[in-house]
This record gives sequence, structure tokens and C-alpha cells, in this order.
Amino acid sequence: MAKKGPTSPYGYSPSAWRLVGRGMEVGLIIGVLTYLGHLGDQRFETGPWLTLTGALLGMVGGVYNLAKDMLFPKKGGPGRGDDSGGDG
Repeated sequence: MAKKGPTSPYGYSPSAWRLVGRGMEVGLIIGVLTYLGHLGDQRFETGPWLTLTGALLGMVGGVYNLAKDMLFPKKGGPGRGDDSGGDG
């Protein structure tokens, strides 16, 4: 049986669409938390502090999610030999 493509030591093959999705996820997390901080600044007149806090939390959360998924990918799913069901 021929190999389908390069695989990582963790047992999954990288895909361009998977990486694009992860990048968009990080960008959306940063953007949403920054926007919420901006709205808080407008409401409470706190200057740029809530915007900066939202941006910082977005960066930390986005990078954490990215690192968690890349270091510990989810196993299973369709076509991945999922052993979670059946008689064992």
C-alpha cells in the first residue's frame, strides 16, 4: 500500500487547508477580543487599556490553541481508524 503523503511523528499528515483554518482561528480570536476590549474602552472611558488587554489575551489564547492542536492533535474521526467504539 502506497503512502498518502508526509506524516508527522504524531501520526497525522499536514494539510494546507488545515493550516489555513488554524491561522484564521488565531486571527479571529485576536480580532474578537481586541474589538470587545475596544467596546469596553468606549463604554467605560478607560483609554486604550481594555483594547490592549483584549489584544494580549487574544494573542495568548490563539497561540495556546494553535500549539495545543499542533503538539497534541485529535485522533479518530472519519477514515482515521478510530478505536473508540465497538467491542474493543
